Amino acid sequence: MRNGHYIGRTRNVFRVLVLLTALLTVFGLVGYSCAPRLTAEDRRSDIEFLARWARDYSPLVELNEKHKGTPSYEALKPRYVEFAERAEKNEEFYLVASSYFNVISASGHAYLFDEDLLKWSAVGQFLGIADWGISSRQLWAGTYWSRLSSGISTRAHPPFHVMGKDGGYFTGDDWQYDGTAIPKGSEILKVNGMTCSRYLDFIKANTSLKYDAYSKDWTKYFLMVIDEGPSFQGWQVDLGLPDGRVLAAFVPKVKGFPAPIDDWARTVEARENCTCVELTDSVGYVRIKGMWHGPLSYVFKGYMKKDRKMIREFLARGQGRYKKLIIDIRNNGGGFFEYVYENLLCPFLDGPVTFNQVAGLRKKYLQDTKQSALQELKKQYARYILETRQVKPPNGFAENDWVFYEITRQIRPSERYNFNGKLYVLINGGSWSAADDYADLIKRTRMGTLVGQNTGGGGGAYLAPGAIRLPGSGMIFRVETEILLTPDGNVDELFGTEPHVKLPSADPPKSITKEDLLDDTWIKKIINDL
Repeated sequence: MRNGHYIGRTRNVFRVLVLLTALLTVFGLVGYSCAPRLTAEDRRSDIEFLARWARDYSPLVELNEKHKGTPSYEALKPRYVEFAERAEKNEEFYLVASSYFNVISASGHAYLFDEDLLKWSAVGQFLGIADWGISSRQLWAGTYWSRLSSGISTRAHPPFHVMGKDGGYFTGDDWQYDGTAIPKGSEILKVNGMTCSRYLDFIKANTSLKYDAYSKDWTKYFLMVIDEGPSFQGWQVDLGLPDGRVLAAFVPKVKGFPAPIDDWARTVEARENCTCVELTDSVGYVRIKGMWHGPLSYVFKGYMKKDRKMIREFLARGQGRYKKLIIDIRNNGGGFFEYVYENLLCPFLDGPVTFNQVAGLRKKYLQDTKQSALQELKKQYARYILETRQVKPPNGFAENDWVFYEITRQIRPSERYNFNGKLYVLINGGSWSAADDYADLIKRTRMGTLVGQNTGGGGGAYLAPGAIRLPGSGMIFRVETEILLTPDGNVDELFGTEPHVKLPSADPPKSITKEDLLDDTWIKKIINDL
């Protein structure tokens, strides 16, 4: 009966949201998502806005330049202003603006808002239940850039792999062209009439790569990897066949980044977000793919309850015999902070656990940001807080420029799972955002052992990542606004959370099945050695 009431309430809320979306459409918001006509001054103002944001508000730009070798946003500003002023189409300007944004936001959350998130945020802003500090009309207008960006193709590859060897390039697979067999190992002599090295120089200077401020040396591993635009269909290639013949062939492009040569090196994920497997009589395994089910995750929590029920029932079937439980969050991009607490922390506790976190923000960002927006961003990390107090900034962070907070939290048991063994959490560089939060909290609470490699970072404690709107174009990006200090004293967004047991790189399991999991190098390490 409870499920029936829940489904009924969910349907009612959904109908209300659909109705409100329709009303917003009637009010004319959809009309605000048409293509803006930008002047050179509009485009220039956007680049200058990003530079000011980096200077005054970014908690990471100087740290990125110091620790990660990120190019200087100040030194690059004149170049990108020139790119912006010369851009002839919105597609071109989007590539300019997003490339400069990638320089000032090289760590942490940094991305263009997608269309669904913008639309639901516009609805939430209209209802007064969400606040990014951006009006509903501006949020809706930003969907133009989301749609435009999703239609831009910047990466492409031939219908065969390209292999570099002894300074040359060769086909990595057999291929057929106009009835002629092109065997694996055929040499790529020329691309569009140029030698391979000259072609690489050409794409760096004349395609979307010219807006990229980072090293472009990675292109030499792929050779034909750049999509030159909607009218670009492929490459004219001269091939040296193993029998000595030279064949001129048109090689059609395939959109997207080239797939790895060893396809099995990518895990075939299970259909469900949460998968539970008994690996041995004494070892259980739980795979969590993600902690987010789209913008409505803040309203509809059914996916969290479903996963929690699966874990609970799996451990109940184990009847307490598991001595080890492996929770696998490798390549988990994160999502909803609440998922971590409700599914992966509280149900494992025997009693209350208290811990501290320290987060820092730029003082000017706190002063200049709309208070209602700050309150909204605080809400996402407001759970289980006992105390928040301002503390002295650590060495290297000027007191007149930074504010640091120590947040004391206490988490309590909640419908405890039937498990009393040792907990092991698998992490890697793809464990990010809320998945990094989980790894960080495992370390702070000493609930388990982290195994693998450093996470990708992106965790938080005081303020969720905010949003910025470029004044000329109306593009809306999400940005990192705080730094979190790890239990080891490092900046989480730069270095991630370090595992207790660091393991060498290894291919992930072929699939989330018992057979393939038992063959996984890291899992075997936990079962046999830890």
